[in-house]
Amino acid sequence: MVALALAVIGIVLAILGWFHPSTSQKFNDDQRTQAKGNICNAQSVVRQGTQFNTNLQNPVPGDLAGDLAVGTNARLSLFAGGSYLNQILADNPATPADVAQAVGDMADTLEALSINYLAGHAPEDEVQQPLRDQLRGQIDVLDNLCQQQ
Repeated sequence: MVALALAVIGIVLAILGWFHPSTSQKFNDDQRTQAKGNICNAQSVVRQGTQFNTNLQNPVPGDLAGDLAVGTNARLSLFAGGSYLNQILADNPATPADVAQAVGDMADTLEALSINYLAGHAPEDEVQQPLRDQLRGQIDVLDNLCQQQ
């Protein structure tokens, strides 16, 4: 009987552990605040870089090489910005869940925009325009979360 009871208890604990895994990482308020600050700073730099590079104009209108260079910088800044945000998020596991979700969404959208531009989509087409609108909303969400510091 005792062996049966211990077996049942072991099975119950195993099932509970499966569905409710304990986390070995517990973060204090200072760690969460620091992680949020790191994310918000990274988002600010990415926004600055992508806004600058996606709004560049060819200094020599009509020059094919200049047009290509400007377009390449725009695509690179979008993809690199998304990748950088994902890396900063991975480096800051204490990031609050709402901020982590917002920055992860923004990073994914930046990378999707970049890949779609590389595939030949135009900024206002049916693929890119919804992503651009989505990005604006994600920026607003993250800005609001970052202002709550």
